[in-house]
Amino acid sequence: MKRWGKRVTALCLTAGMVMLTGCSAAQPEKAADTTTTAATGDTAAPATEKGSAENTDAAGQEVSFRYEWWGGSATHEAYTNLQAAYKELHPEVTIEPEYSAFDGYQEKVVTQLAGGTVADLFHIDAPWMMEWVGRGDYFTDLYQQDILDYSSIGKELLDQYCVFDGKLLAVPMGVQCSGMLLNTVAAEKYGLKIDHQLTWEEIIELGKELHEKDPDAYFFSADHGHVLNALLAMIKQRTGGQVINDDFTIAFTKEDLLYVYNLIKQAYESGVFEPMGEADLYYGSSTPNPKWINGEEIACLVWNSEFTKVDDLLEGKDEATMILWPTIGEGAKQGSSQIRPTYLVGLSNSSKVPDTALTYLNWQLNDPEAAKILGSVRAVPTTEAQQKAAVENGVLRQPVIDALDEAYGNVQARDNGPSQNSELRDTLTDEFSKVAYGMATPEEAVESTFTALEEVLQLSLIHI
Repeated sequence: MKRWGKRVTALCLTAGMVMLTGCSAAQPEKAADTTTTAATGDTAAPATEKGSAENTDAAGQEVSFRYEWWGGSATHEAYTNLQAAYKELHPEVTIEPEYSAFDGYQEKVVTQLAGGTVADLFHIDAPWMMEWVGRGDYFTDLYQQDILDYSSIGKELLDQYCVFDGKLLAVPMGVQCSGMLLNTVAAEKYGLKIDHQLTWEEIIELGKELHEKDPDAYFFSADHGHVLNALLAMIKQRTGGQVINDDFTIAFTKEDLLYVYNLIKQAYESGVFEPMGEADLYYGSSTPNPKWINGEEIACLVWNSEFTKVDDLLEGKDEATMILWPTIGEGAKQGSSQIRPTYLVGLSNSSKVPDTALTYLNWQLNDPEAAKILGSVRAVPTTEAQQKAAVENGVLRQPVIDALDEAYGNVQARDNGPSQNSELRDTLTDEFSKVAYGMATPEEAVESTFTALEEVLQLSLIHI
């Protein structure tokens, strides 16, 4: 179990940021002169006058900066090639890569932020942003510069995920949607024809039928992250709102949660979901579950950004397709699909070479050649020029774009600040895992979940 103290701290920070987030903030005009706020809060000289022994942004001088990201082998390869290409264009610039798997990345960067050792440019998962902003002043306000061109990124996307207290603290590199990745060849092998959005009740019945035919086969590869996302989506469909209200109260009823826990119990007991302990072996990995590759699993709940790398590992192209994320069916009060940035990139306000780092980031964000190299590792690019280049050069598969287009007609409300809190999600994971492993009945887990959530929420309010 996680420690309550850590959870309370994170919640308190998030509560404070609910008031700071600028989801509807107007975008200020870009400053005429580029200025960068240092970690001390002092204002530096305009970019044209920078350059010293410690800050070698001056043109023609050799300079290096650090770039930090997470991902699997395909992502690492894409970014390595991308940075090598930039080196050919700018031999005076050296990019020092720092990359790791997704698992553990958040904790590592939080430690670096606190210690002032974070990379100049670093990737951020969108749900972390509010919490990280609440921890301290770590980000450069990108409104206060004229190097990075973000003008073709949708204002709504920036306002919802990147603007806090009137400051642009990161930019999205891509847009993704949740969906169900379907192995059509495997489905046909087992006599399952699936060509529409499924309800969870339909999935339970189809999964039972499949597992009875072949005890080694499962409908879903579902690690704890997949199950958590499914749980949250089902709750929001039942409530029509959020998981946690803005005032830090629980937004759903015990009846809502019991509905979800009963489905989870059925899914595991009937062989619809692969046992969590087995599926979790591949959590956060770029290597899909071998059962998927071998055609012993029909579907995965994924982001469309994962489509190409998973499809590529099947025996042939076009074996996989994407359909809408499952729905609770009749009575659903909102859609089931999530749409959000693939990841964000922020610039540390302690960077000694901000202009150099932003010049590179501008190239990564906007240049058509960069889009060709990155391919589909970030789903759909956020800038128009790169979208066009990726499609024209065949590095972005059409199903990725089609899935996003379809999801826009089935979208659920963006999570508010309290609902995005990682510690609350950890609590829910702890609790539904009891059901998945048969350690508690759905009824018992409902009671313990509410007790745990209410304790965390109450303690957070005391400390605000």
